[in-house]
Amino acid sequence: MSEFCRKPRRSPDQRRSAGFTLLELLVVLALVGLMTAFALPQFSVIQDRLAYSLNRDSFEQELTGLSYAAFKEGRPLILAGAYPRTAEQQRILSEDLDSADKEPQFLNAGELKPIRPSFSSPASLTLPADWRVTVDSPIVYQASGFCSGGSLTLIVGDARYAYDLKAPTCQAQPRN
Repeated sequence: MSEFCRKPRRSPDQRRSAGFTLLELLVVLALVGLMTAFALPQFSVIQDRLAYSLNRDSFEQELTGLSYAAFKEGRPLILAGAYPRTAEQQRILSEDLDSADKEPQFLNAGELKPIRPSFSSPASLTLPADWRVTVDSPIVYQASGFCSGGSLTLIVGDARYAYDLKAPTCQAQPRN
């Protein structure tokens, strides 16, 4: 046989160092366990922050998209009051809007009045379970896609976040 085909013989010292001892494996497993014990609680905090961030982004996109929703429906939408609403509160608000004066409202000299179209419908927002929104004064999204502007407050637990919706596009902008 050729010299290259033979397996080299190991000395007894070389055979002993070929693998890990049970003690070394236990030390490594203990270290991995400790690192995991410190990392898991932080992972849930990161996951909660990510969920909150995604929900807040979708809320802001939904606010901005109300202009398009009014344009698509072909009638004004009104964002008013507090959200979320029960089905009964939504029905009462719709009846109030339907019973509004059918006469067009005009501005008198030196007087500003909000104009509420009689054929408008209340806007709806989808919010996570523990979130609430209060609208300071009604915000009207016209059928043309323009809106009156205004401000609202997002309430998440004990925290409050104020938003400004500036006319004519009503892009949701957090107030600092």
